[in-house]
Amino acid sequence: MTIQFPTPVAAEPVPERQVFAKPVFDRVGGDDLAHIPGRKGLPWLGTLPEAVVDPYRFTKRMHETYGDVHRFYACGNWNVQLVGAEANEFVLFDSAGNFSSAGGWDPVFGRHFQGGLLLRDGSDHNRHRKLLAAAFKQHQLEGYLRIFDRVIRADQPEWREGVTETYGAAQRLGFKIGYASFLGRPEADAAPMDLWSFRSLMRTSTSIVTFPFPGNSEWRAAKAHRHVVSLIDSAMADPLTETRGDLLANLLRQQDEQGLTREEIIGHMVFVIAASYDALSSGMTSTIFHLSQNPEWQAPLREELTGIIKGPEDVTLANLAKCQIADRVFKEALRLNAAAPVLWRRAVRDCTFKGVNIPSGTVTGVNPMLTHLLPGVWGDQPTRFDPDHFLPERVRSRHKYAYVPFGGGAHACLGMNYASLEAKLLLRHMLDGRRIEMAQPTAPKFYHWPNARPLGGLKIRLAPIEG
Repeated sequence: MTIQFPTPVAAEPVPERQVFAKPVFDRVGGDDLAHIPGRKGLPWLGTLPEAVVDPYRFTKRMHETYGDVHRFYACGNWNVQLVGAEANEFVLFDSAGNFSSAGGWDPVFGRHFQGGLLLRDGSDHNRHRKLLAAAFKQHQLEGYLRIFDRVIRADQPEWREGVTETYGAAQRLGFKIGYASFLGRPEADAAPMDLWSFRSLMRTSTSIVTFPFPGNSEWRAAKAHRHVVSLIDSAMADPLTETRGDLLANLLRQQDEQGLTREEIIGHMVFVIAASYDALSSGMTSTIFHLSQNPEWQAPLREELTGIIKGPEDVTLANLAKCQIADRVFKEALRLNAAAPVLWRRAVRDCTFKGVNIPSGTVTGVNPMLTHLLPGVWGDQPTRFDPDHFLPERVRSRHKYAYVPFGGGAHACLGMNYASLEAKLLLRHMLDGRRIEMAQPTAPKFYHWPNARPLGGLKIRLAPIEG
């Protein structure tokens, strides 16, 4: 059997879509997976309706009923899910090279995000990851910090005046920061249509109907993709000055030397911008929510952040690394509300996990959303907000892959430090002389697909601290 990983196909330039070869895998049917416990559900739709209604409840029930290795049917395909820290290591670290990331994510992101790192494997992935990693090195992050601080300071009146709908505000803020740090353009130039377009692309990853007709999500995504490509095309024509440190500038500087095509650059830019602001707005909303529900953590967090970051001149990587309470608070929020509930792969050869054979071609997922809440790993009250889960001695006592909010192995998220730095700075400004209060009668329910977000939004108020 030959596995073909996605590589650029020689073709005339395509103005609205990149052209990539699709990976080819063995076809796996129900009979091939009959030895794995699980269930099919409805014809064609399978278990999808109940999974969509409540992803966490569905996954928890499947795990309790069928164990660490189980299967389920959805949209005409069988999927195998592995649960637990050992499963995360087996699939994500993948020391034996059993899995393809491209094969797992193509059904989710392939329609609109071809060329992104998650849709590459092997040496092709390693080459492109190295090109992107240049934009997340220490000196680049120092430059991003100035953007973070400037944009967050300018955005504070929106957060401090009356009641704020947190998820929407976090999306707008994260997108403006990404606009400046990834495209190299003034954040004030970020238009509502730009944000709508990137949001539309991310939301179609959960579409059941994957062909466009007027008014449906795929039709909107096609319109959004045209707008996004036009936006990035125009940014590629901006002057490439020596002082520019944004992601696009980094890729353009490597274009000739590394043989990067226009389509490859656009593919990386579309996916990085969309994934970063979407995951960050999820993580920040979860953090703010849990602080509103656990106000005893706000005072020590405020003292740490305002004590170390007294003014703009103190916004450095070294100082932010000292903010260990902030680090633990952010990590705990991501544990309780994993930004990505499932991480997908596809087997490229027969392999075995805990004595169970996984045939070549099987779509295989691990579930951070559930693993982050397993009682055997996180104590008797795994759903309780406790940032001390991330004290050094407690981290050392756990399996390395018990906590994987940013994935792991060769496909671990390049932007994990970027996300943490942005979160710490936002909390520093929000808590300066203020406390976070929920401004609605009941706590929202968090929904976990395609990422964690509060149903109906989350309204908060930044109340002044007396004295």
